[in-house]
Amino acid sequence: MRLSAYSPGAICRLPPALRDAVRTHAGWRTVLWSAAVAVVLGSVAYGAVFGCWRAPRATVYAALKMPILIFAVVMASGGVNAMLAQVIGAGLSFRQTALCILLSLAIASILLGVLAPPVLFLVLQCPGPRSESAETAYCALLLLHTTVVALCGIAGTVRLYRLLVAMTHSARIAARVLLVWMFVSGLVGFELSWLLAPFLGRPDRPVTFWNLIAFEVNVFEWLWRAVLELV
Repeated sequence: MRLSAYSPGAICRLPPALRDAVRTHAGWRTVLWSAAVAVVLGSVAYGAVFGCWRAPRATVYAALKMPILIFAVVMASGGVNAMLAQVIGAGLSFRQTALCILLSLAIASILLGVLAPPVLFLVLQCPGPRSESAETAYCALLLLHTTVVALCGIAGTVRLYRLLVAMTHSARIAARVLLVWMFVSGLVGFELSWLLAPFLGRPDRPVTFWNLIAFEVNVFEWLWRAVLELV
């Protein structure tokens, strides 16, 4: 297999050659490295946009943590998703499951990289972290970034449908696997993103690499507070 066949465009299209590589284990290393490169490039670009509102150091921190988060989701959810796929009757091996999840997150990362410039434009229009409206801007940006990342993750998972149909030979089983994977990976992603936060630092707190209040509240409570701040 040629490495060029697994360019970012090919990863998003999931052509027959790439689907066969995942299904038959032939050339899976090329799929692995191509998807990993796509994850790093796309997630670093969006991570920098995520953190740039707060401070230059936050920009660097978020850019470093976004690919760490995505690879952590693959490792943390891979085993559970592989077992659930077996229960559903998909007959996927752990390697196939891990590659599928990595491909879905690679597609999500590519989408994030593409969306980074327009989202950066929106970020630059918001009041800065030292303005009187900093708290409102923080909450709005937190919800914006969370929504964009979540939608790209959903799009990446849904894009696997054709690949799963080819591997399971059943549209019904493929749909069930997608729904289960979307739920598990989404839940794992939310929790890991909270542990690795802040990606977007609060204006009233110093910039830190780790989330100092990770075990005081959970991610859903924190997002709900942001919603209440805006209404």
